[in-house]
Amino acid sequence: MISLVALVLAGSLALRPNDAPQRTPLEQIAAQAEAGEADALFKLAVAYQRGRGVKEDDARAAVLYRQAAEKGDARAMANLGVMYSRGEGVPHDDTVALDWYRKAADAGSAKAMVMLGTRCAQGQGVEKNPAEALAWYRKAAEKGDETGMYLLGTALLRSTARAELADAHRWLRAAADAGHAPAFTAIGTALLNGTGVEADHTEAVRHFRIAAELGDATAMANLGIAHLEGTGVARSSDEGVRWLTRAAALDDTLAMVALGDIHRNGIHVDADLESAFAWYERAANLGHPEAMAHCGAMYGDGKGTRKNGDKAFDWTQKAARAGVAEAMLNLAAMYRDGIGTDPNQAEAYFWARAGAEKIDAARRDGAERFARKIGEQVTFQRRLAIQKRAIQKRASDFVVTHAGD
Repeated sequence: MISLVALVLAGSLALRPNDAPQRTPLEQIAAQAEAGEADALFKLAVAYQRGRGVKEDDARAAVLYRQAAEKGDARAMANLGVMYSRGEGVPHDDTVALDWYRKAADAGSAKAMVMLGTRCAQGQGVEKNPAEALAWYRKAAEKGDETGMYLLGTALLRSTARAELADAHRWLRAAADAGHAPAFTAIGTALLNGTGVEADHTEAVRHFRIAAELGDATAMANLGIAHLEGTGVARSSDEGVRWLTRAAALDDTLAMVALGDIHRNGIHVDADLESAFAWYERAANLGHPEAMAHCGAMYGDGKGTRKNGDKAFDWTQKAARAGVAEAMLNLAAMYRDGIGTDPNQAEAYFWARAGAEKIDAARRDGAERFARKIGEQVTFQRRLAIQKRAIQKRASDFVVTHAGD
């Protein structure tokens, strides 16, 4: 009898609804997605894209985003555009990415509006068009998007019109009030330089500090330099180096170059050429042109690192192509003397002329004499050809720089 009662109790307990296996939140979302709910499809896509509760799978995420997008989910449209722009889970295709961004923007996605504005500003996949970029940023800003407010504000800061400058500060302040760290940095920079407002270095530093404490690397670098120079704050080498080091840890190349400079020159810290080279090399590997030039010079001189003509040439060439005037002149000397490359007087003359045109006025006379001396080793016809090449390069640079203006 006892065993029968036990069996009956066990059976009744097993039949109680509250004891049925409970679904996890992700299982519930998956079931809703299976039923075709757009919001669930989007959430499940995010889970697969970020590896939350499931194995990361970009291809599966893209499929789910598409299903949600086809049901009208603007967030899914925007994220699908990002995946096409990066080639994550789908083939890289800027045209398809733009199509999804436009659909998402039309459906009200502020994120997509920002992406479209950025592409128009940079000429990425579309013709460069600053006016259209501004229009997209404004649409995003008016929807309350912090990034849209910030980008609209920074774009308007380039204006010389008083009304647009005032508008720039209004949008930057709105972004800052929403806690957007780069907006505090932008306001600080404007206060530092007196752009659209009266210059106030103390207020500039205050804004940099707020942004730095929110984690903005550019603000940390600016705050570090302010401490080193005593701009708007008491001069302090220790505080300056501390903030620069924090910024550099976040891959801020301005901070890396500043740390390289102070270690190379022995200002604020003891001179240490090996540390200087290490900071320059980190920044150069992240694409900083002046750091590339420093690396080229230090490899060439054997200061802070082992002398290496090939590496000196490679870094100097990269810096020259990125527009660093000193690197152009150094590259000319390398071509002239065959350092890290075969001697080539025509290339030497081309880069010497380019450097002389770009160098600051105080050093231009010396650079022009240097170019003329190299030119004496080049035939008249060859010099004409090089001059034509330089003119064509300037025209090409102008088109790239000013397209859409």
